[in-house]
Order: sequence, then structure tokens, then C-alpha cells
Amino acid sequence: MLDSQYIDRAQEFFLFQYDFVAYALGASILVGVVCGLVGTFLVLRGFSLLGDATGHATLPGVAGAFLIMGYQHPAALLAGALASGGVGALTVGAFSRGPRVRPDAAIGIVLSVFFGVGIVMLAYIQRTGTGEQAGLEQFLWGNAAAITSGQLWVLAAIGLALCLAVALFFRPLSMMTFDENYARSVGINTAALEIGLLGALSVAVVISIQAVGVVLVAAMLIIPPCTGRYLARRLSTMAVWSMIAGAASGALGAFVSYLFEGVATGPAMVLVATAFFGLALLFGPQGGLVVESVRRRRRRRQLREGGAR
Repeated sequence: MLDSQYIDRAQEFFLFQYDFVAYALGASILVGVVCGLVGTFLVLRGFSLLGDATGHATLPGVAGAFLIMGYQHPAALLAGALASGGVGALTVGAFSRGPRVRPDAAIGIVLSVFFGVGIVMLAYIQRTGTGEQAGLEQFLWGNAAAITSGQLWVLAAIGLALCLAVALFFRPLSMMTFDENYARSVGINTAALEIGLLGALSVAVVISIQAVGVVLVAAMLIIPPCTGRYLARRLSTMAVWSMIAGAASGALGAFVSYLFEGVATGPAMVLVATAFFGLALLFGPQGGLVVESVRRRRRRRQLREGGAR
């Protein structure tokens, strides 16, 4: 039998007895939707780890904003994260277009340099005696339970605007994703479009770091789209499945985090997303291992039957 403690906590979660539970749940779902959508284009373009580099690049901006303000001002911290994350993403894009640096090397350089600078700045803040009061460590691992109603509304507004922008430019983004040369030949400004995609990535990372943290935000940008790839053939359908997988991972991750005391929401979301990916890898209609095995056996049987005739 289930422990009565877990039953009580499950009832508290589903009945929303505490406001912070509803805020954490809403934020986790929004993060899953936004990351699933933006991550779809990153995965298909082969820039999966760009989200990891951008996430780590936000840390110097967070620490710098705190040093300037002198206290944990939410708007200033997010603005600092957006600025440094955007610079990191654009730096990767600039390095990748050069003849001497491969994209994976550019991602590694930006990730390590920016994250190293951020860690040094956090160490300095802690030595001044204000690190604990600031609570900046939550940006490393995330703390969805600390999200307020105001922050949730801001996250929802930014997330909706980001989704609408992607929907508006979905066709040119699709063309650039699959054949950049063709997109350029028909008059699409692929350079501006790529800058816009990098900007969307930076925004998605910034609004996600409080829920899942700098370290794990890349997982929510990569795993749901990989799940969607096993469930759909068309890009539009894959994007929808990616958002569904991200939203479900956020909801169940928030539930697991509340059910088991001491489990952070970010890691719980990633573990749930990984479980969904495992199911898609096995049973997905577009290349799932079990499904492909059944198809191969069916084809062999049909060939044997045709040969016997």
C-alpha cells in the first residue's frame, strides 16, 4: 500500500491547496512548451548543444546584475541573463560561420568560458558574505517552487509571444532548417532568420532557468524534440508532439517534485522527459525499435510468402 503521507501530498497537489503549487505547475508546463517548440529547430539543424552553451552563458549576466544592483532584483537578474545568454548564442553563431572553428568547438568554447566566468563571479559574491542571502544558487539547479504569481504572468506573456513569433515565421524557418541554400535562393534572409532563432533560444533559456536551472535547461530543449521526432514525420506535427512531451514532462515533473520531498523540479522534469523519450524510442511509429522490428519481420514474411507462390 502507498504511504498515507504520499496520498495526502498527492491530494494537496491536485486540489491546489497551496498557491505556490499552482504557480510551479504552470511555470513547469510553460517551460516545457516553449523549450519543446524552440528545441525542435535546434535539434533538426544539428545545434542541440547550443541550448546548453546559452544556458551556461546566462550565469555571468545573473551574477553581474546582482553585483550592480546589490540585491536580488528579479527583473535585473533576468535582463542580465538575457544579455549574456544572447551574447553567448551570437558568439557561437559567429564562430560557426568562420572557416577555422567547427560548430561543436564553438559551443564548447562559449560554454566553458562563460560558465567559468560566472562561477568566478559567484565565488566572489559568496566571499563578500551576500551570496547566501541572494540565493543565486537557485539559478544553477532551478527552484520552481519560488516562482510568484507575477513572475508566472510574465513568463506566460513572454512564452505566448515567443510561440506566436515562431508560428508567424514557421514556413521560412522550416525551409532554412531543411535546406538553407534553397531558402537563400528564394529570397529568404537566412542570416537575419538565424539571428532571430538565436534570440528566441536566448529568451526560452532565460524564462526557463528559474524552473529547471542553468545546468539542466539544455535537456528540456533537446529531449522533448527527440521524442517528437519518433512520433511524427512532418515538421509541424513534430513541433506539436515536442510541445506536448515538454508540457507533460513539466506537469509530471512538478508532481514528482512535490510528492517526494527534497526532489527538485528541474531534475524531476528531465527524468520524466527521458522516460517519455525511452517509450518513443521503443514504440514510436517513426523509427521506434520495436515498431521497426515488427515491420522488418512482416516484410520478411511477405517476401517468403511471395517467393513460395
